[in-house]
Amino acid sequence: QRPSCNNCIKHSVQCDFLASQNFGGGNGLPHNGVHSSHTSPHGGSVTHYDPLGGSPSRGPSSGLNLLDLELLHNYVTSTAFTIHTDPAMKIAWRINVPQVGFSYDFAMRGILALSALHMAHYKPEKRDFYISQAMIQHQTGLRVATEVLASVTEENCTGVYTFSALTIFFTLASPRKPGDLLLVGENGMADWLFLVKGTSFIVNNYEEFLRQGLLGPMFISGSRQSALRTQYLVEKSPQDDPLVELSGLIAQNSTDERNKHIYLAAIETLRKSFAFYDRPGPPGYETGDIFIWIFEVTEEFLQLLREHTQESLTIFSYFCVVLKRLDSHWWMQGWSTHIISKIWNLLDEEHRLWIRWPLEEIGWLPM
Repeated sequence: QRPSCNNCIKHSVQCDFLASQNFGGGNGLPHNGVHSSHTSPHGGSVTHYDPLGGSPSRGPSSGLNLLDLELLHNYVTSTAFTIHTDPAMKIAWRINVPQVGFSYDFAMRGILALSALHMAHYKPEKRDFYISQAMIQHQTGLRVATEVLASVTEENCTGVYTFSALTIFFTLASPRKPGDLLLVGENGMADWLFLVKGTSFIVNNYEEFLRQGLLGPMFISGSRQSALRTQYLVEKSPQDDPLVELSGLIAQNSTDERNKHIYLAAIETLRKSFAFYDRPGPPGYETGDIFIWIFEVTEEFLQLLREHTQESLTIFSYFCVVLKRLDSHWWMQGWSTHIISKIWNLLDEEHRLWIRWPLEEIGWLPM
């Protein structure tokens, strides 16, 4: 008798995830396909779903994990369309990303984890169950992906990059803790961010290989968006740059020269995320325009943010403005107001005056 988790017992669903160590290998190596060969840990039966009542029933073992199939079906028919607004990119997330998952079990677990959170979002009556499955899937995939990241090759870089990209959406879609500042935790950089920032090494060393593979459309689209971003930054006048005033305040008031350099560098990187800010309509904001700051912001800045220095918090408040632009996505809803409210509570009266513009743009008023 293998253990089942409480949520599975509560919902009368077999806990195949805790009982199984492999989803197609479990060692992070490529395989010929995800065969989801979870045999039942309870004597040769498999969970089936009653299409009318929505409750599981027992039937002869077929060697299938129907929950995995449900999550994969939801991903390709629904979740994949919510990640990107560009039609070509929607196809890439819907078709190409699952193909990567068929070769790397940890990447497939990232797909299923995000899909489970999506189902928890629009099936509130089963929210706890789907969230628990999402956490199990992602933690299992994260352990393998982190190990593989230490020895990246041409054979596995596509899988690690895919899992890292999915991890961003998974983190944003996960239930928030009251004091969550997204990028930093109690002990330093948020755990998920180690993996995401580690992919910079992959891009720097394997970009040409990635461009020729299943993720090629993503990199081609990213290059086009990057060129537009550069063009718009050149065209933008200082009067239209919301970060000019913040840069001046920090340059004049920050007494620590080393920290001042870190702050100004973070603002310069953040400027890339603001490139499309005052340009309504296509081409408009895409997820990559937001996440570029997450990829490029330095660990030194994140350390200052963890220490809640006043300057780092004010810079972070401006990042909330671009987060707000993606608030229509289910996985981003509420993040901007959640973070700006935490920042407000951490700032002194002087620095609260520095964030009037972000407050107005987000539309959040202190209580």
